[in-house]
This record gives sequence, C-alpha cells and structure tokens, in this order.
Amino acid sequence: MLTYIFRRLALMLPTLVGVTAVVFFIMALAPGGFGGSVLNEQGSQNEGEESRRIREYFNRRYGLDQPAIIQYGRWLNQVSPVGFLTSSQIQFTHEQLAEAQTAIDADPLFGSLKGRPGHMLALAEMLAKYQDISPLEATRLLNDALGEASAGENLLKEINPEVEIKSPLTAKTTAALLLLELAGRQRILFARPAVKMPDLGQSLRGRRVTQLLGEAVPITLLLNLITIPIIYSIALVTGILAARYRGRAFDIISGFIMLGLWCLPVIWVGVMLIGYFANTQYWKFFPTDGLHALEADTMRFLPSFGPEGFERGWLLDAAWHLALPILCLTYGGFAVLSKLTRGSILDNISCDYVRTVRAKGVSEHTVLFRHVLRNSLLPLITVSASILPALFVGSVVVENIFSIPGMGKLGVEAAFMKDREVVMGTTLLGGLLGLASELLRDICYAAADPRVSYE
Repeated sequence: MLTYIFRRLALMLPTLVGVTAVVFFIMALAPGGFGGSVLNEQGSQNEGEESRRIREYFNRRYGLDQPAIIQYGRWLNQVSPVGFLTSSQIQFTHEQLAEAQTAIDADPLFGSLKGRPGHMLALAEMLAKYQDISPLEATRLLNDALGEASAGENLLKEINPEVEIKSPLTAKTTAALLLLELAGRQRILFARPAVKMPDLGQSLRGRRVTQLLGEAVPITLLLNLITIPIIYSIALVTGILAARYRGRAFDIISGFIMLGLWCLPVIWVGVMLIGYFANTQYWKFFPTDGLHALEADTMRFLPSFGPEGFERGWLLDAAWHLALPILCLTYGGFAVLSKLTRGSILDNISCDYVRTVRAKGVSEHTVLFRHVLRNSLLPLITVSASILPALFVGSVVVENIFSIPGMGKLGVEAAFMKDREVVMGTTLLGGLLGLASELLRDICYAAADPRVSYE
C-alpha cells in the first residue's frame, strides 16, 4: 500500500504540470490577451496613451513580450518551492544601501538629477536587483550610463532589446528611461537556485493572489461544511429506507421526489428562490445576497431581546443569509446520492452472504447496518472523491447568483478580467485537491473492502 501511495504522489507533479499548462496556454491564446478588459472596460479597441502605458507595464511585470512557453516557465518557477530566485526577491541590507547612498551623494552627476525622474538610490536598487549585483556596483554602472550616451543606450538595450530611443540621450532622459524600463520588470536569476516559499503572484486588482484566496476559501469552506453533512444525512436515510421498503409507498414517493429534484437546474432554482422568497412583491422572507447584514458587526453573537425588541444576532443573521444558498447547494446532491445509496444496497441485499446471515437469526437491523451498508459504501466513496475539491473551489453558479464572495465567484470574475494569476492560482489549488481526493478515495476503498489491494 505504501508503494502505491508513493507512486501516486510521484505522478501528481507531472499531472499538475499538464493541467496548469493547458489552462495557461488557452489563456495565452485567448482573444484580447492578458488583462484585456482592464485596458478598456468599455470593450472598445482604442489604443490610447493610457492603454499603451498599462500594456507596457504588463509586458514588463509579467513578461508578456516573451513567448508563451517562457511565460509558463516563469510561472512554474514562481509557484514551485524548489527553483530559482527572481530579481524581485533579492533583498539588500541596510549597510549595502547606505554604502550606495554615500557614493550617490559624493557624485555631482547624481546630485544634479536628484528628484528629477526619481530618487537615484531607488533606481540603483532596482538596477542592482535586475542585474544581480550589489547596490554599489549598480551605482557605478548607473554613473557610466548617465555620463555617456552610448553606455546608456547599451544598458537600455540589455534590459529591453526592443526599447525605442526617439531622441538623443542625456543624463535626464537616460535616467527616466531606465526608471520606466525597470519598473515592475523581473527576471529569473539562474545563478541563484533556492528552496523558497511558493508565490502565486499578484492579481490585476493590485493584491496578492494568496490574499484573495485567503478571503474566499473560508467562505466556500463554510458553505460546504454546512452543505455536505446535510446532503449525506438526507441521502443515507432516504436511500436506506427506500431500499428496505422496496416497492412500497415510501420508495415510490421518495423516488419520484428525488428524480424531480435532480431534474431541476440550479441556476433556475436560484433565480426562482430570489424572485419569490427575497422579493418584496411576493414573500420577502430572506435577503437577496451577501453573508451578513450591513450592521452585522455591531450585533451580538447570539439572538437576544434588547430595547427595540428581538435582535437576531450575528449567528442567526448568518443563517438567515445562508438559507437560500444552502438549499440550492443541497437538493441536487442528496437527490443523486439517495438513488445511488438505494441501488447499491439493493445490489448487496440480495447476495448470498446476506441470506446466510439471516439464516443464522441475526436481526434485520444488524444485517442492514452492519453487513449490507458497509459493502454498499464503495459507490458512495467514488462520489465523495469530488467533495474535497468542492470544499475549496466552490459553486460557480450559486455563489454568483447570491453574490457570495467565495472561490466560485472569484474564479468567474478572474476569467472575465483575464486575470491570469488568479485563474492559475485557483486552477493549481483545484488540481492539487482533485488529485489528493483521488488518492484518498483509493485509500478508503482499501479500508472499506479488504478485497481491494494495490500490491
């Protein structure tokens, strides 16, 4: 068993690379390109000065002016715990920066440019990181580039071979162009292999992807940790009773209801629930969106009676907001699992070992729950393999209908914005959890059925 587990773990890496590569190259080849909707939110094709400036920044920040395969290699190095440092990860000590500042203060050329295009120390630090040299060496290199036009042009061409120099270079224009070309630009430093923390990058919203995921994942976890016990409790109870009373009224009625629920699309049910149960024209019983009321931060945690009468409190307010989304998330799940449980139990209840146990005088309750149910778990385990990814990836339809800021809504918004870093982050998380759930499913197979062996 351990050999099988280690083999499956070893296969996860190439599988993840394949999954993320497919998503990455589809986004790279999609019309509009990376961040297209950010350049012009009206969707027009105007290429004004502002759009051109933003596009140039994206090219520097994300390497979009390079082939897609190189962009993907950069992203892999960024998220891998074992790889190479990038220029943006280089940090200098206070002493190194002070040494560079002293050299800048002593040079009259730098003195004449202070505050013109920007602080000279910041420019020297950016150049030092990009070239993987010390700030003092970057100061000397910068001095040569500012003092001689040919040296400045060579340095600019080294940083960006496609840079356009439209006028003769002076110290001021060279500093301005260097500041522009180095802003946001980073490269992989192959001379610096390292074991590092995985970095999911920065969203087009200006925030780290890990921060966005850290806000969305707990909300999706909350929804699913409430939904999954409800689904399995209803499915197991109704499925077992339907199998035990096969052909009777309960079996027929429950089967009809479950089939009807399974046929209802979630998007239609969600819209109908909002239209009737959250609409002032009908029954305004529930709110239309969100997880809490605006004044939830000032509420007590539990319901209580105050000067203005009954106060529902933070907990009851959360349950009130979650009622309709939970209903949308549960009905289809327990409808499928109930029928699956019924069929699996009926397959096992007619087996020879059940007749043998009954012949020994064992009670029907023991036969059903101790013998039949355990052998009927394999189909349920197969279905449960999708639970772990769902815990984190979330429901795209429900979260968007009810405006719940979970993983599903985050992924849809990122896809519309062509926010590559967020899409790749959610893809990596979903792929990793999907592979882990498949491995966990195989282990549960062996635990539930001793006949299953992977040796």
